[in-house]
Order: sequence, then C-alpha cells, then structure tokens
Amino acid sequence: MVQKINMDKITESHNILFICIDSLRFDVASEEEASGGTPVLNRYGRWRKCSAPGNFTYPSHQAMFAGFLPIDCEINEMKKRETLFFSEDIGMGRKAPEGAFLFSRPTWIEELADKGYETYCIGGLSFFDKRTELGKVLPSVFQHSYWNPSFSCKVKDSAKNQVDFALKKISEYNISRKNADSKIMMYINISAIHYPNYFYANCIADCIADCGKRDSKEAHRMALRYVDSQLLRLFNGFADIGDTFVICCSDHGTCYGEDGVWYHGVNHPIVNTVPYKHFIIEKNKKDKNVMPESTTIKNIPEDKTNNSGNIKEPYIQYMYSYPHKTAYRTLSGVNLADRVSSLMGQENSLYFHIPFCQYKCGYCNLFSVAGAENKLPFMEEYVYTMERQAEQIAGILPEGAAFNNMSLGGGTPLLLPEHVLRHVFVIAEKYFGIKYGEIPVNIETSPNQTDKNKLDILKENNVTRISIGVQSFNKIELRTLHRFHSPERAVKALELIKETGFPCLNIDIIYGIPGQTKNTLLKSLKQALLFKPEEMFVYPLYVKSGTYLGQRGIKPSEDTMELYQCARDFLLSRGYVQQSMRRFVLKGNIQPQKNDVSLCGFGNTISIGCGGRSYIGNLHFCTPYTVGNAGCIKQINNYIKQEDFLEIKHGFILSEEEQKRRYAVKHILFGNGILKEDYKEHFNSRAEEDFPFIKEWCTKGYACIGNEFISLTKEGIALSDYLGASFISDEVKNKMEEWVHYYYTDDR
Repeated sequence: MVQKINMDKITESHNILFICIDSLRFDVASEEEASGGTPVLNRYGRWRKCSAPGNFTYPSHQAMFAGFLPIDCEINEMKKRETLFFSEDIGMGRKAPEGAFLFSRPTWIEELADKGYETYCIGGLSFFDKRTELGKVLPSVFQHSYWNPSFSCKVKDSAKNQVDFALKKISEYNISRKNADSKIMMYINISAIHYPNYFYANCIADCIADCGKRDSKEAHRMALRYVDSQLLRLFNGFADIGDTFVICCSDHGTCYGEDGVWYHGVNHPIVNTVPYKHFIIEKNKKDKNVMPESTTIKNIPEDKTNNSGNIKEPYIQYMYSYPHKTAYRTLSGVNLADRVSSLMGQENSLYFHIPFCQYKCGYCNLFSVAGAENKLPFMEEYVYTMERQAEQIAGILPEGAAFNNMSLGGGTPLLLPEHVLRHVFVIAEKYFGIKYGEIPVNIETSPNQTDKNKLDILKENNVTRISIGVQSFNKIELRTLHRFHSPERAVKALELIKETGFPCLNIDIIYGIPGQTKNTLLKSLKQALLFKPEEMFVYPLYVKSGTYLGQRGIKPSEDTMELYQCARDFLLSRGYVQQSMRRFVLKGNIQPQKNDVSLCGFGNTISIGCGGRSYIGNLHFCTPYTVGNAGCIKQINNYIKQEDFLEIKHGFILSEEEQKRRYAVKHILFGNGILKEDYKEHFNSRAEEDFPFIKEWCTKGYACIGNEFISLTKEGIALSDYLGASFISDEVKNKMEEWVHYYYTDDR
C-alpha cells in the first residue's frame, strides 16, 4: 500500500480526533455498513479489515498510543503497510516510512503536546478510571484526562454522555485557544459496545419481560447503531473549530459463544480482527444529511423544474389524513351526545384500535405498545374497557344510524389471544349491529402473528380484506428496519392467508431502506406477487423523532425516489392500477369512485379503544398523541381507568377553511382527484381559486385541471408527500411544530 496520508503535514495544520469503539467486531461493523445501519460512519469510507494490536483494552491501547495501530489484514509485506506514527526507538535504526509522524517521546500523543497540541482523553472503560493506580497509566500521556461513571459501559447512555462532555471541552478549548493556529488532539474511548450490552437488545421489545440480561451479537449490533447516532454531533463540533484528521477503529473484537469462547482476552479470529478507517472532516462542512427526521413540517423549497428527481426533499409529510394528531389540543364543553346526530344518513365507519405489538418496528411512530403478549390480563382488561366504551356510545346513537364498514388496526390485532380476538367481533355485533357478511371488514396483521386458528376466526366473521406488513423479503433489510420476522415466516403467513381464503389480500412493502437496491426491491415485489394480492401498498421509509431508527440517526436511502419509480413501473407492468402514491390495485378489483360524502372527508368514523381517531362532522378527537412505549402505556392505563367516554377532552374542531383543506387532501392525493362540481357544491367556491398553488403545479407538470376533475399527473403522484404538505394551514403547522418543541417527550 502506498502511504496515502502525510502525517507530518497533517500535524502542521489539522486537529486530530482518535475514536476507539472499544470491543467492536469487524463482522458486525461490516454488516452494518452494508445494511445502512451506521449512516454516519458510512459517509466516511469503508471499514478496513485489520489485525488488532492486542486482545483486550490495556495492551491494545499501550500499543496504539505507541504508534502500533491496527494493521491491514490484506497487506502482508511490512514495507507496504500504511504507517501514521513511527517511533525513533523501534526497528533497530529502521528508517521511518515516508509521511509518517516521527516521534521520540514514549507516545505520539506526548510528542503532539510538545508540538503545541492540547491533548485530551475522555475515558470509558475502567482502565481510564484514575481512582485506581492501574487506571492512571493510560490517561497519564494526556495533558487533560477525564473519566466519569456516566461514561462507563454499564450506562446505557454512555456514548451520549461522552459526546456531550467532548463538545463541552471543545467549546471551552475554542474560547480559550491562544491563537487561530492552535490545535487539539482528543482521544475518546467509546464504551457502549463493551460488555455488558444486553440492554441495547432490550430496545427490540422495550418492555418485554425478562430478556435474560445476556449479552449477544445482536445487542452488540444495536449498540453500534446507537454509537453511530451520537457521532454526527461530535464530527460537527470538530468542523466548527477547524480541519480535523479522524482515526476511528476498535482495539479488539469480542466473542459471544463462538467456539465456546465468551468475550475477549484470548486469541480468537473474532477477537483479533477489528475495523479501522481514517478520514478528514473539513472546517465548517457539517454533515446535516443524516440527521434524524423530525415531525416538524418543513418549508417546501422552491422548485424550478418539473423533474421530480431534482427536488431535494420530496418526502416531507405523509398526508393520509388532515389535520395531524399533533395539532390536536385540549377541548372543553364538548360531549359526544351533542354530536351523534351527524351520524344519521351518512357514511359511517367503525374502527377498533388494538395498540399491542410483539415489538416496536424501527420506523413506527404509531400509538402502540411492545411486549404485551406476555401480559394477558392487561390485554383482557383493555378489551373489556373497549366494551364499556362501546356500550356508552351505543346508548346515545340515534335510531337508524348504521355503519357501512369496519376495521381492526393497531398495533397488531392478531397479537390478541383467540378468546380475546373473538370478543372484539362480539362487541361490534352486540353494540353496533354489525352484520358480518353484509359490510366490508378489514384487519391488519404481521407475519409472526398470522396463524391458522386466528385466520379461522377472521374467516368465521367474514373478514373481507386482510393487510399484512411484510415490508421486505430481504433479511438484511428487515434487520435494518428493526423488524424481527424472517422472510420464511412471511412466506408461511401468506400461504396460510391464501389457504384460508379472503376476498382481498394487501401486502405492504417499504422502499428507501438504507442499503436497498432496485434488484432487492424487485425481488421482494416479485415474491409478493407470487401470492396474487388484490392490493399492494408500497411506501417510502420515513424516520421520525422518537422511533428506534430516529434515535440512532438512521436516514432513508438517497435513492428513494428512484426506488419508488422502479416499484411503480414494475407493478403497472404486472396489471396493477395506481390509486395513489402508495396504493396499487389489481385490475378487476377497483371500486368505482362514488360522488358521496365519504369521499370528501366528511364521512364519520367512530373509534373504539385508546389511540384511534374519531371523526364526527367537523369534530376530530382521540387520546393525546405519543410515540414511546412508556407514554403509550400511561395513556392506556388512563383509558382503562376512564369512566365517562362521552366527554371529549382532546381534539380539533375544523373551521370551514380547514374543512376545505381536508377535502382537498382526501381527494387530490387519492383516486381521480378533486371533483370540481362536488367541491363547489360543498363550499360554493373553486378549489383552484382557494388554493392558487394548484395552478402553479399545472405549469410544472404536477397537476391537470380537467373538465370534471383536478388530478395529479404521473409526476405529481410521485411527489404526493411533497405537494400534499402545501395544504397544511399556518395554524395547523404551528401547532404541529409546537407539539414537537413543547409536548413531545422521548419516552421509550
């Protein structure tokens, strides 16, 4: 290998940041790089496969501080190895490689201090705890060294605490630096991946009882993703103070039972093989492209092209309804009994929200609780509370009010035990007069919860549509999404669904997964179509605050739009008709668009359970929105304790202006578009006059104003999540942003 880095020149001009991710295995680092699980580190080049300088922390650091960094496994000849630091006292007079930093002190760190660098150490493991004599050795080579119990491997937020402290020291250094040419060298011993790390695996199921508290390769992987999520702030902090040369590596790997070996301190291929990379961060070139997505609504950037691929942020807001629940606020003096007359002669839907999941998917920001399958009494009590709510609402319904469709969602309704699942159908029939077999009944499921007995219950109750969240048939993509069913389990679930027989099968597939390619996406779509689904929902990956992926800084693929176009064109070629950006329906299964109130956003929905939204006229209401497991559990406990279900305490009352916006959203993004005559009949105005930006869309090729409909073009449909956000009023936008800043708590 030719020497690529001239450390003599680097030390004349650059700060130096040395990050040791203690105990990180090469295989896990490489797998996460390939799957997109470490988006921050991925932006700075590939990991090199290297030999560790030692088999546990202490000897490895003694070696690295003396210039013996991990050695590239693929370079056998010593002269061809890249050498950053070279001691005058080694090699029996051997000449230093060209470009290596030659030092005469015991460590290159001390030499840098002599050269004018301010040197800092932020320890993690106990080898840096200066309360012990051994713990004083490694820190002693630095001018400033720090260790705190909150930095240790036993603390789940250790990496965050270390980065917070590092940024504080960087700021203090920047204020007190003697001149603009002053430089800093900082070493950080990241402890999060070192054992114990089992508590990162606990994130998979949040509150699932007893995970065994056993360290594992999976916990190791989750810890790495967590560490990656903290590094962006650190890199940006160094970008603020100057050009920085970064060394990032592990000191040794660690085993989890391979060949009977646990942990490290022994010579084993996993222990002896580590990842390594170095790179440069340029001054004031902060990387903002991998920050977690917020629920804050972004201002739509000016677009000067009709090429959807040239819009920098086409995925702003999924407008499946309007307004968003984060715009809801406390209501007073509102009683359901005064509103139910709106149900007479209207299109009414009945919805049951089952907020229980086996685990929380990495991207999920819905109202759901993980791990409840181990808490049968909790689920039973919840469903019995739904019955109390149903009884109260049924008692005030006007005579003749009927429901023309019913849905069970969540959550994962099929997580309910069989007797509890049956009881939900009993509640709907007993209190709301649902006649199974006469109206459409929809239900959601996941592969792990789809079994023959529960499908038979659905069949007995004439369920007409079953939607299964597969998301991908690629195991690496599933792992990236933080989903824990296997492709084989998804296939088995689909086989059971087809054997049982339902009028409509929908399969969900996600595109925009980090590491996903057109080929892997097409393989998943082809696998899905083997089961001849009547509908396909393909939707982009969103990463929101409070989700598992959001907390770790994971960002959707930069090729998301290209992947969408690939999926769209494939499904159209296979006989599917596009009904919206996400929904594709097999020809022959399309329901004709009716000109009735249900299509204008004026249809009513009664939701039973905690977390589901109800719509009655211009009143929208639900329990306060929250994302995290702890917050959802708190809301459910409050719901179970609730006595009066008729008093509406939290919601949004739509003005006529907001109703126009809801109408437009519910039409232009779905089906044929806005029926001009119907809009005028409801509002005595024209949609293109109420929303002038529609005309701008037409000039850009995103929309078309026809004789009957205002519709999106093919390019406009592709930009639905970009265009739809234009309908959000300033009032709603402000409330949504206010929720992020003042109401949101990361309560996972």
